Amino acid sequence: MAVNSTHPDYDATLPAWLRARDVLAGEDAVKTAGEKYLPRLESQSDDEYKAYRARAAFFNASARTAEGFIGLVCRRPPFIKVPAASSAIGKALGEFINDADMLGTTLSSYGQTVVTELIAVGRAGTLVDWEGEVENRVYVSRYVAEDILNWKTERINGRNLLKLVVLRELAEVPKQGRSDKFVVDFVEQIRVLKLVAGRGQGVGNKRKRSFECQVEIWQLLPQGRQIGQKAGGKKEWRLVETRIPLRRGKPLPLIPFVFHGPRNSLPEVCKLPLGDIVFVNLDHYRLDADYKHGM
Repeated sequence: MAVNSTHPDYDATLPAWLRARDVLAGEDAVKTAGEKYLPRLESQSDDEYKAYRARAAFFNASARTAEGFIGLVCRRPPFIKVPAASSAIGKALGEFINDADMLGTTLSSYGQTVVTELIAVGRAGTLVDWEGEVENRVYVSRYVAEDILNWKTERINGRNLLKLVVLRELAEVPKQGRSDKFVVDFVEQIRVLKLVAGRGQGVGNKRKRSFECQVEIWQLLPQGRQIGQKAGGKKEWRLVETRIPLRRGKPLPLIPFVFHGPRNSLPEVCKLPLGDIVFVNLDHYRLDADYKHGM
């Protein structure tokens, strides 16, 4: 199994996620998709189809509905209570609330972004990570539904725990063969977080299984023909980094990743909240195209 293998639920729901993305993006994205959302009529030439598509109006009721829901959810600012700033944990949480992702996003703004994703496609994820070179602080990274490729849960020591999660990312690398520092390349990489066996705790029949979180970074292997492509057209991946994250000198006993869903925080994929409205929106688009074509 390749590292970029996807979960069956991912494969089943990906078309619905992409359809919702296009519809929420608006008329340009829907019309650019062409026959995906507006089938060509029988014996239509390319010029006739372009005119047929151009006459149709796409009223983005889905985006307006999503904005209304976001406004209802976020109509009041969140109340966040943390310990006093004089304490060490209070100071750390204060920095985190003001800049949750180390990109200048406040915790409340980050939460609103997650809510926006949940209303749009019904799924998102957050990875809690640690920056230990300069600032020595915790931060979060958001992953959209399309970038959470695979996952696995297991019953461990009386709890249902995330055993594996595979995340797709884009890593910035210097442009090869160019001296211009303003030109960069982006290479696709995959971050694998998994629980691996550690030393057990306890004795006798009460001995518990011990696990620790392990992180692997995989990147597409550059080839002479095309980056990451084998002769047969398949992507080839290479392992570039393996590490065990530590907290106070000890390995993490859990994977620091949280799923976000419209009904719960379980890994299972939920139905898109706006799925039915998206279908009706596209139906109105096709109906308007046929009506104006008939006129």
